[in-house]
Order: sequence, then C-alpha cells, then structure tokens
Amino acid sequence: MTNPLTDPRFANNRSLIAAICCAAVCGIVFGLSMPLISLRLEGMTSSGMIVGLNGAAAAASTLVMAPIVPRLLSLMPGRVLIVISLVLAGTLHALFPVFDNVPAWFVLRFVMGCFMTVIFVISETWINQIATPLRRATILGIYGTVLSGGFGIGAFLFGQLGAVSNAGFFAGGLIFMIGALPIILLQGPAAQAPDKDEAAPRAILGAAKAAPAAIGAALAFGALETVLFSLAPVYGDRLDLDEHGISLVAMAAAAGALAFQIPLGWIADRTDRREALKWIATTAAITPLAIWAVGDYLPGMMLLFFIQAGVASGLYTVGLALLGERFSGGGIAAANAAFIFAYGAGSLFGPPASGTAMDMVGPQGLMIVMAGIAAVYAALVWRRASRTAGNS
Repeated sequence: MTNPLTDPRFANNRSLIAAICCAAVCGIVFGLSMPLISLRLEGMTSSGMIVGLNGAAAAASTLVMAPIVPRLLSLMPGRVLIVISLVLAGTLHALFPVFDNVPAWFVLRFVMGCFMTVIFVISETWINQIATPLRRATILGIYGTVLSGGFGIGAFLFGQLGAVSNAGFFAGGLIFMIGALPIILLQGPAAQAPDKDEAAPRAILGAAKAAPAAIGAALAFGALETVLFSLAPVYGDRLDLDEHGISLVAMAAAAGALAFQIPLGWIADRTDRREALKWIATTAAITPLAIWAVGDYLPGMMLLFFIQAGVASGLYTVGLALLGERFSGGGIAAANAAFIFAYGAGSLFGPPASGTAMDMVGPQGLMIVMAGIAAVYAALVWRRASRTAGNS
C-alpha cells in the first residue's frame, strides 16, 4: 500500500505542503496578534502613536532581516532555520505578558518579526525552487490563499479569546511551535542553498535591478495591502458608516484576498506573467477611483473593496511567480529576499502616506494614494512591456 509520507513519488508534494504550512501558521498568528497587541498597547498607553510605532517595528524587522536570510541559508539547511525560527517566534509571542512594559514590547515585536521574515523568505524560496514552471503561479496562489485564510482564522481566534486575558499570547506561541511539526515530518527536497556570491548583499541589489517588475509588484502590494486593511475601517468611519457597515466592508476585502489569488495564478500560468501584471496593476489603479465614485453606498463599496483587495493580492502571487521564472537554484534566495524587502518597504511607507492624505483632503485621500501607488507600478510594467515589444 502506498504511503504518501514516505513514497518518493510524492516527495515534491510533501515539501510544497510543508512550505505552505508556514503560510498558514504565520497567517493565523498575524490575524491573532495584530489586534491583540494593538489593543493591549492602547490600554497600556492610550496613545495611537505608540501603537503605530510598534506596528512599524514589525515592518522594520523585515527590512533589517531580509538581506541576511540568504547568508543564513548558505550556512544552515532551510528546514532547520524554519524550525528554529518557529520555535523562537513562538517563545517570544508567549513572553509578551511576562514583560508587561512598552519598551520590551517593541523589542519583542521587532525580534519576532525577524524570525517571521526568515520563515517567509525561505518558504517562498522553497516553493519557487520546487514548483514546476507551468504550475508555479497557481501553487503560489494556493500559498497566498492559505496565508489570507490564516488571517481570517487568527481574527476569529482573537474574537473568541479577546484582549483582556493573556490566552491569545500563549495560543499564538503554541501555534508557532505546532507549525514546526509538518516541516519536520513531511520530508522531501530541501530548499537549495545559495552559493557565496548568491548570498552576498550585492546579489540582492542585483536581483532588484534584474527583475524590477517582480520586485516592484512586492513594493506596490506591501503598500496597498497594509493601507487597505489598516485604513479601510477609518475610511468607512469618516463616511459615517456604522460599525456593522465597516465590518461588512472589511469582510468583503478579506473575501477578495481569498477568492482571487488562485484564479489569477492559474491565468498567469497560461498567459504571459508580465502581461498579467500589466492588467492587474491597471485594475488596481482604477478601482479606488470607482470606490471614490460610489461614496457611502454600502453594496457598491463592498463589491469594489472585494475587487480591489483581490486584484491587489495578484500582484504578490504573480510577482513572486515571475521571480521564479527569472531566477533559478540558489539565486532565488537572494531574489526572494529582495522581494520581501520591497514588501516591507511598501508596508512601512504606505500607511503614513495614506493617513496624511486623509487628514489633508478628507477620506478620499486614501483612494487617491491607493490609485497613485498602483498607477506608478502600472506605468512601470507598461513601459517595460513596450520596450520588450520594440526590441522583438
């Protein structure tokens, strides 16, 4: 009788499932910890600025850690690095209530973010190396869908556990540690380590120069995703939606992020991925203007936020697949580090820019910034496409 846990024919699938489990674990803990830490900090400080700066510490950890991961991967097996990172991130998550003071929470958030960056860079590198070219974007769409689904599960857990008790911190730590089990048990091809040159910091810069469309997709998505999910509730509130209406808009956006990634990946696998990015970016630039046009009409807002979140998620899925098409072997590690670095940069600058625009011109400042971010990226990919066509 065939045993899928040991049969060599399923070795690639086992490794893919293990890597995708990383997305599930990180998504669940993100969905649980983001509101939990924010609300507890709000209660400790009554300062929105402190809450925002603490969130920025998590984004900053991505910028610091992403360039280091290829070097770590050249020194130690990817599975070992992921397991160590999961265990240490879980330990740190459980330590938040132990060190019940604001400076310690900044340190914990930053260091935990560093370990999560290791998990993301290696798991995405792993998938890009193993996935066959004809299925790469679809598999990455599954990866992204699992990550988005994890957010939803984490938010549900937060709703059950609340912010008053410490149960959420301990549950998050346990989830991280349980996540190490599939990495240990599901044996198959390992993530290929970069050589010395591929692990050097200059290789990351070289990857960004060699694949600007893919890296730009991560930058745009980092800004759009963070802006959408952090400021959409504020947008609804300033349009005088009640809490129920705001919740429906947020649910519609989350559903879009879940619904679009696999279909967009499937389409990108069957067409030119650069062409797919052109139309994804163009749609992401137009939809915020349509949201502006419908004003506070709730059904229209729900539909358009569903489309915007879904289409924006395609930037990450297809951009990552394009990266795997452009690079191979150990070189994917440096390219993926550049991709994650760009995502972190986008998530760092997007919310302050959007919040400032909302303060200056009203709630529609959010739509102006979202449309502008997507339009700049769309201009990049359209320009590169026209150059490619001119050279052919």
